[in-house]
Amino acid sequence: MSVTIEGERVDQLLRIIVAAATGDYELRVPLVEEDDDEFLEVELGVNYLLEELALGKAKSDSQRQQLEARAEELAHQQSELVQALSTPVIAVWPGVLALPLVGRVDDERAAQITAVLLERVAAERATHVIIDLTGVGTIAGTTMPALLRMVRAIGLLGAGCLLTGISPAVAQQIVALGAEGGAPVRALAQLSDALAHVLAQKGALRG
Repeated sequence: MSVTIEGERVDQLLRIIVAAATGDYELRVPLVEEDDDEFLEVELGVNYLLEELALGKAKSDSQRQQLEARAEELAHQQSELVQALSTPVIAVWPGVLALPLVGRVDDERAAQITAVLLERVAAERATHVIIDLTGVGTIAGTTMPALLRMVRAIGLLGAGCLLTGISPAVAQQIVALGAEGGAPVRALAQLSDALAHVLAQKGALRG
């Protein structure tokens, strides 16, 4: 083997090793079998190592994709759980649904509440819905109209809607929006008062 050819093979081998060091395991050393070729074993060894690295990378990529898919699935399940916990629609009596809200209500949450609640009203053919605002800290100024539209939408589905636990600030918001029209909002002080009122209407309570 001439010195020139051997030098070219060394340079080529080094280029492939440098490429592998950057994460490129696709290159292979071209093999040319010659008599008394002492360098061939080195080239074969490098190619074998590249094959092992390529297989390891493929396995690692597959595991990473599986982990990402699992993480996405868990994130989706967590989102569904948070959504369910933040919109706890409770069937307190046949045809009577209660929704105790806790925390701040913004536009996104109001849209979520509306979608979940209207679906339950339609699915269970509810006649009464009680929305308790006792645990609501604040309602975004642009969100109150959405909640009032939800109350009217509940009425369009044939169910009566009662609001309970309204704070003075929320009451002022409702009064300020009264000019928008729609059915008046029926409100009672506490959730227990609304429940007693509804059950009395349904004939569940006597005396």
